[in-house]
Amino acid sequence: MTSLDQQDAFRTAMARLASGVSVVAVRDGRHDLAMTATSVVSVSLDPPTVLFCVHSDSRIAEAVAEGSRWAVSVLGERGLPEADWLATPGRPTLDQLARIPHQRGEVSGAAVLDAAAAWVECETEWVRAAASHDVVVGRVLTTGVEPEQTGAIVHHLGRLRALS
Repeated sequence: MTSLDQQDAFRTAMARLASGVSVVAVRDGRHDLAMTATSVVSVSLDPPTVLFCVHSDSRIAEAVAEGSRWAVSVLGERGLPEADWLATPGRPTLDQLARIPHQRGEVSGAAVLDAAAAWVECETEWVRAAASHDVVVGRVLTTGVEPEQTGAIVHHLGRLRALS
C-alpha cells in the first residue's frame, strides 16, 4: 500500500468518527484569526484545561504560542454558516470575521461568535509538534453558556451537520 493509499484509508476511517465543531479565535495584534476545529477536547476539570490541534504552518499556530490568549466558541445549530466559512481553504487572512457576528472575549480579547452555545477563553500553557500539526494546551480562564442556543454542529463523513 502506498503512502497516498494509507492516507486515503486513514481519512476514510476517521471520517466515521463524529466530532463536535467549534471555532478557535485569537487576536493577533490588530487582526482576528479564526478556524473551524473538530479537535477541541476537554483535558481536565482541575484545573480546567482544553486542547486543540492546528496545522503547524497556519497563522493561528504562530499566534497561539505559550502565554497567548484565545477563545473557543462551541457552536450551536445555527452556527453552520460560520463553521463552513471558517473551514474554507483560501479565505482571506485579514477581516475573515467581518461577516460573522461576534463579541470580544472579556479576558482574551479574542472573538466569541454570537452563534456559540458555549465558550471558553484560554491561555496557552504549552504547544507540542505532532506530525503536520501542533497540539495546543490551554488553561481555561473563563467560560460562558448561551441558554438560548440549542443543538450543535458535528463533523461526520466529511460534512458539517447541524443537530437540533
